[in-house]
Amino acid sequence: MPQDDQVYISVVKQDIVKYDVTLKSLVQEIRECKCNQAELDELVLQIRTRMNYLREQIAELKRLAQEQDSEEAKAGLNDEVSRCEKLLQDNHKSFRNATLAAQLAINQRTKDELLNEEDVDDNKLRNREKMSRDMMLKKSSQLTDDLLTVTRLIKENTDKSGKTVDQLVESSQMIGSTQEELKSMGSVIGQARKILNKYGRRENTDKLLIFIGLVFFLASCLVVIRNRFIF
Repeated sequence: MPQDDQVYISVVKQDIVKYDVTLKSLVQEIRECKCNQAELDELVLQIRTRMNYLREQIAELKRLAQEQDSEEAKAGLNDEVSRCEKLLQDNHKSFRNATLAAQLAINQRTKDELLNEEDVDDNKLRNREKMSRDMMLKKSSQLTDDLLTVTRLIKENTDKSGKTVDQLVESSQMIGSTQEELKSMGSVIGQARKILNKYGRRENTDKLLIFIGLVFFLASCLVVIRNRFIF
């Protein structure tokens, strides 16, 4: 076998080993990683790409085996091809099982998250309903208190109005009594005025009588004096 063919076959075998190791590492990452759907899809894409590379290298090794002149070399490469194909099958099986398990885990987590979200939503709804009930009770209690306050104020105003009416009635009675007293006083004042007028006329009469008496007295005095000195 030419030296160049030996080197190329060695390179192909190394690529097969490299892709096999990469596939096992990616499959193990799927098994261990609690990834989401997007991360799982990315890992699946990488594995499928590496599998295609591995399949191509195995096909290349198989072609090289068919080109060997020596039956011994051909048989050795065919055995290597069979072993690599077995590796490819094992990797594919491991990949399928790991992907299925990861997908089931993702579905279960999604289901749990949905249930948790529903529980959270239910709790939020119950809390909102409770808050609404509490708020309604609080508003109802506040409205009742307001009504009681308004009722108390109305009663107080009614009592005040009653007292005011009573006071007005008393004031009206007092005004009526005052008016009666004023009327009585008016009558008394009228009578007093009449008496005073009467006394005033008498006083004038008395003054006139005194004046007439004084004149008469003086006249008498003059008559007496005249008679004494003349006779």
